[in-house]
Amino acid sequence: MITLKAMLPILYRSTQYDPGDALPADDEATVAAWLEAGSAKWIEEDEDVQTPPKARRKAAPAGLPGKSSDGDPEALVGKVPDRPQRKKTRKKA
Repeated sequence: MITLKAMLPILYRSTQYDPGDALPADDEATVAAWLEAGSAKWIEEDEDVQTPPKARRKAAPAGLPGKSSDGDPEALVGKVPDRPQRKKTRKKA
């Protein structure tokens, strides 16, 4: 059996379809647009759709290292240092 499957995340009629989900094929114009853009593909039930890998954070944590210049606790500039001593006491939620 051939079904229309999503290759990319698609929001259609207030429903989110993830890669590999079956799409409704009742609107010919929408199906043609999906096929032309590569967002969907006609697939036989035997084939499997690979999901894209999840992204990993590459940026540093927010904040500036250092202390405030005037000593006021409300005017702190720095972030909490990420030292091995702090990692041991950190609770995992």
